[in-house]
Amino acid sequence: CLRAYLIVCYRRRDPELERRCYRITAWLLFLLNIPMGGMIVQMVLASSGYSYPGYVIYLSAMYTFYTLAMSVVNLVKFRKLGSPILSAAKILNFIAALMSILGLQTAMIAQFSAEDAHFRQLMNAITGGFVYGIVILIAIIMLLHSRKTRKKVETIE
Repeated sequence: CLRAYLIVCYRRRDPELERRCYRITAWLLFLLNIPMGGMIVQMVLASSGYSYPGYVIYLSAMYTFYTLAMSVVNLVKFRKLGSPILSAAKILNFIAALMSILGLQTAMIAQFSAEDAHFRQLMNAITGGFVYGIVILIAIIMLLHSRKTRKKVETIE
């Protein structure tokens, strides 16, 4: 839904609308963090893990690390372009890559360390808390950045 919202905003391409869409996306990230946090808590409490057949876990790992690397590269590249909507879209890709890392970690622990439930819970809690905190931090940075650009535009006018 967030990506569809950004597409609609991008099609209208007004600088004020772009800043407003960027700010709304930051607030929606806070809202998205609620079910994401619930999923992380459920993952930790249930000590759950994904199970992939055969060598699929290695393909999943390659894809996850590729998406993480590409999301970081695109995050930096599109930040320099100056379009808040494109930056917000790349931020969403980065958050999706972080969630993929969390899913990959649970799958790898379930596959290679199946007998130690306490270790699985601890690692899921640490990584999940890290991902949760990073998303909150990104949303705060987005809000501060949108405020800064709004004040800059107001002083120019």
